[in-house]
Amino acid sequence: MNGDSLPQFAEADFDVLVVGGGHAGTEAAVAAARTGATVGLITSALETIGQMSCNPAIGGVAKGTVVREVDALGGIMGRSTDLAMLQFRMLNRSKGPAVWAPRAQCDRGLYRRAVRSLVEQHSRVYPIQGTVGRLVMDAAAPKVGGLVTLEGRRFSARAVVITTGTFLRGRMHIGTTTQISGGRAGDAASVHLAEQLESAGLVVERFKTGTPPRIDGRFVDYGQLRRQESEIEDFDYSWSHFWEEARRNGSKTRHPAQMPCWITQLGAEGKAIIERNIQSSAMYGGAIASRGPRYCPSVEDKVVKFPNAETHQIFLEPEGSDTSELYVNGLSTSLPAPIQLEILKTIPGLQSARMTRAGYAIEYDYYPPTQLDSTLQVKSIEGLFFAGQINGTTGYEEAAGQGVVAGINAGMFSAGRASLVLGRESSYIGVLVDDLVTKGVDEPYRLFTSRSEFRLTVRQDNALRRLAPIGADLGLYSGREQSMIDGRLEQEDHLRSFVDATSISPKQAELHLSASASSPLSHSVKLTELARRPGVSLAELLDAVGAERPRSKEVILSTELEIKYAGYFDRERIHAERMRQMGDFRLPNDLTYESMQSLSFEARQKLSSVRPRTLAQASSIPGVSPSDLQNLVIEVERNRSGPTRDRSPVES
Repeated sequence: MNGDSLPQFAEADFDVLVVGGGHAGTEAAVAAARTGATVGLITSALETIGQMSCNPAIGGVAKGTVVREVDALGGIMGRSTDLAMLQFRMLNRSKGPAVWAPRAQCDRGLYRRAVRSLVEQHSRVYPIQGTVGRLVMDAAAPKVGGLVTLEGRRFSARAVVITTGTFLRGRMHIGTTTQISGGRAGDAASVHLAEQLESAGLVVERFKTGTPPRIDGRFVDYGQLRRQESEIEDFDYSWSHFWEEARRNGSKTRHPAQMPCWITQLGAEGKAIIERNIQSSAMYGGAIASRGPRYCPSVEDKVVKFPNAETHQIFLEPEGSDTSELYVNGLSTSLPAPIQLEILKTIPGLQSARMTRAGYAIEYDYYPPTQLDSTLQVKSIEGLFFAGQINGTTGYEEAAGQGVVAGINAGMFSAGRASLVLGRESSYIGVLVDDLVTKGVDEPYRLFTSRSEFRLTVRQDNALRRLAPIGADLGLYSGREQSMIDGRLEQEDHLRSFVDATSISPKQAELHLSASASSPLSHSVKLTELARRPGVSLAELLDAVGAERPRSKEVILSTELEIKYAGYFDRERIHAERMRQMGDFRLPNDLTYESMQSLSFEARQKLSSVRPRTLAQASSIPGVSPSDLQNLVIEVERNRSGPTRDRSPVES
């Protein structure tokens, strides 16, 4: 890597520089600014800040929880989604509210504008248009000191966060003969920075992802499609309720008018076209060798890997309220454009389809994330942080979660303050980061509820209660925001105290219990006891005793969940507390794992490579057994001065 020092005539001196204005970059910039840092947000085009490169949707299973966690830490994804939401659905309703998952279809243009507006509301963030040519390093040590753009502009900083998405040596493929250098359609790839990072000795690999064609909705026969309405209720991704003034002025909602999605399917005729032309696909014709996301497969993958499936579901999703363009979700492809159109015309309702944009696959550089520590700082280069697809992940939400972590830690690093490490027991973001830096990736990483050991207590409805104390300790909130958070949590505490202390008589409960097919009461009981029954609604019990419901439905939901599933939650929280105690057990960075003969050979290898910061992080490394953890505690305490602890945090 270039070893020259940053010239004295740098155009501006920042605490933190963020490279890239996508979902990871904007969250990193805002998060760093909330720590008190001055932030330069450098992107190739200011107009594309917050651009949704693929599906214009936010949330989903596990992902929706991440959005609410980002929001709880002061991020902007949830707020932007609330302002741009065209359709809302709560997934997993049939599985019970403990695993409900919010998902919103957004107006692509409104979302982008909301992100930029919210970024610019932070006075410490300075958006700058430019293409980064290289990082500048301290000549005496592997430490970042700023960057230089291809336009010749120079900026200094104490920390740099790189969030380049698919732009590092990005190459788009349409068929086997059409290859276009670019980070996404219409935007150039970043080559100079990619070459510099590789020359710095970082291991680099390639992944691929893809996008489907878009079509003109004016040429769709909607009579052949199944309509999917919005389930919009009194739901907000964000706790901030910054639109309350608009509501008081007569606006019923801060959302734009809701729009339907449409469901159709790819059938035998379309599948046959794909099978006949499979070798002209960039993926199957040899133009691409990189691995793509398993859980978001191309339509070619679906046809090849599921040959017995008669149909594949297709969702037609609106791009915005000011356009007729539709996103063809489920038809991601790298087939030649003429073949894409031929396939579209076989789909019910799309016989007269007009394709506005062809789908394509894209290959890009990523850096295996085991090269990072748990703050998302590059281990070998002080002050350099990575977030988003550069770490081998896929998805807007995963990128945003990493952006918050990298941004906070870059801001803390620049001020010489202690870093933030979120534990697996505290958040899905903690699971995401821990998985990345301890286990690495062999395919684009996507979050699922199954990745978390604490999915009953780490829910979408309680993100604020889990993470607001952390945000408050870090000083992330304004006075008004802290007051709003305190008010929300006080409502939950007050409601729980009320239902624990208030009794309901058999007469008051009679009508509700009859309607829910629950047995009648023989004597008065506390509301808490009755609310534990399956099918009994806490909201209706409050009505039955004449109590005023809290204004927020989520206050009732969270309280009701804590009552109904108290036994399950208590067991999980015991496990979480044990994990937290392990997180308090720090592992010195200079430990010589290779010499610890009490550890298995595999554990010594893995620990030497990952160099975990805590015992909790060590416990999540594949190949490190419980007995290795016990012996590791003994080894660490043997090297410490003073008496040995009476009890290790990993003992049961």
